[in-house]
Amino acid sequence: MRSIVRLEGVSKRFAGKEVLSGINLEIREGELLTLLGPSGAGKTTLMRIINLFTRPSEGRLYFRDRDVAQLRGEELLKVRRSMAMVFQKPVMFTGSVFYNVAYGLKIRGYSRAEVERRVDEALRLVGLAGYEARSAHTLSGGEAQRVAFARAIVIQPELLLLDEPTTSLDPISEARVHSIIRRVKELGISVVLTTHKQHEALALGDRVAVLKDGKLQQVGPPEEVIYAPQTRFVAEFTGMVNIFEGVVEKVAEVCRVRVGQVQLEMPAFEASPGERVCVGIRPEEVMLLRTDVPLNPRHRNVLEGVVEEILPQGSAMLRLRIGSGGLRISADVPRHVVEKMGVREGGKVLFSLKASCLRRLEE
Repeated sequence: MRSIVRLEGVSKRFAGKEVLSGINLEIREGELLTLLGPSGAGKTTLMRIINLFTRPSEGRLYFRDRDVAQLRGEELLKVRRSMAMVFQKPVMFTGSVFYNVAYGLKIRGYSRAEVERRVDEALRLVGLAGYEARSAHTLSGGEAQRVAFARAIVIQPELLLLDEPTTSLDPISEARVHSIIRRVKELGISVVLTTHKQHEALALGDRVAVLKDGKLQQVGPPEEVIYAPQTRFVAEFTGMVNIFEGVVEKVAEVCRVRVGQVQLEMPAFEASPGERVCVGIRPEEVMLLRTDVPLNPRHRNVLEGVVEEILPQGSAMLRLRIGSGGLRISADVPRHVVEKMGVREGGKVLFSLKASCLRRLEE
């Protein structure tokens, strides 16, 4: 798959402070790439560099294999018109919805008939057909955001940049925007979406790029970022709440790590006995075991714990305490399993931390 944008060694400093450092990133044709990170991670600065609003302090920026970081004048404008950007807080021009959506087409010199046709298509795509005559300043926040989407896609950009477009929206409006984003991608438009919402990045992205303090932590498909995080930050930010400090006891085909009084087996990794490491497992990978049947000898890391809390949600989140050493584990278990097994707060349960699901995490 060809790249539409490529960043090589991109850094950015403001007043001597580095906000982006050595970014190497590719945006592929037709993909939806999500940039995930907390506030202040550098997501918006990175988007502004991609959109040629801001020049990098160092590095190269390629658009369709052409270095565009230092373009000026008409050449810069030509490349920027291949892109469109929707901001966190949409700004509406004074006037009608039609005027707002048609603006980009008019300055590009399209005929009245073509403008009307494209505006109609764009408003239908975002679910606002019939809103043409409405004053833009009478729209709700969700409606204004959808008009901003229509204004961006009506010019048929090659690349659509979305900077935290759902941050201030209620859940219903957010779901509508997610549906619009999926429809836009079906048109063949490459999309980059910044967000601090884990569920949004992982549900929408073909690939996820995790950013922290201006540095890329990991880039990969959602399943890889969720289930094979490379760093502690990526693990924590994507919901791996079971993270422990341990000491390596054995390095062979299988590694053995002691966490408090508990000994865990996990896939082999490079380490030395006595080395301190960080390991983790996602809560949905903690398996409750039946106590009324013989234990399967293939199960590893079988532990007994006391259920401290059962949190109400779609599935049941169990807080488990192991022994008196203070080790606690969260388990995300289907509610029907909890009910069938008669799990109750204060009761004991047997569970397994599947060895292949335990991950070593770099600090």
